[in-house]
Amino acid sequence: MPQALVSKSKELTDMANLESGFQHALDNQKLIHGVLKRVHIFTTRCDYDDYFQEAMILYAQTYVKYCQHEDDLSKFKAYVFQKLTWRLTDMLRQEKKYYDVHSLEEFDFQRVPEEDIRADLEFVNFAELTEMDQIILQEHFIEEQPLVILAKRYNHSSRNLRYCRNRLLQKLQHMSVR
Repeated sequence: MPQALVSKSKELTDMANLESGFQHALDNQKLIHGVLKRVHIFTTRCDYDDYFQEAMILYAQTYVKYCQHEDDLSKFKAYVFQKLTWRLTDMLRQEKKYYDVHSLEEFDFQRVPEEDIRADLEFVNFAELTEMDQIILQEHFIEEQPLVILAKRYNHSSRNLRYCRNRLLQKLQHMSVR
């Protein structure tokens, strides 16, 4: 048999297997919704349908691979549930890592010269801020040091610094509306 016919026959068989995988996925949509719920992807997310579609594709591919190696489908649901959970968790981690690096919402103070930071904070009346407020503004918000470290450095409790931080945020909010 010519090589082209063999490869064409294999493609048709793979497509038929994948089609049966999609049919099995359609029959088990409840399981896929359960996986999405398990990894905290809820219907309120704007990208829920994208994750659902990705899970359907993964389900179909997993079904085909599982049927090639195993004859007993009694353990398949537990297997595919775990496989989808792991894969979707990996996808969420990759997405989070991407947005942590490329986020436009978070301001990277380390890349901006200090003069520019002061210009962005023109609304702040530093005379109204206590010494601890200024420390928290500089070291916690700008330099992104955790409050626990600042508490040890300045001999305060972390609970006290959280209180100071929240009070500072209220002051800054009040100053920005003036």
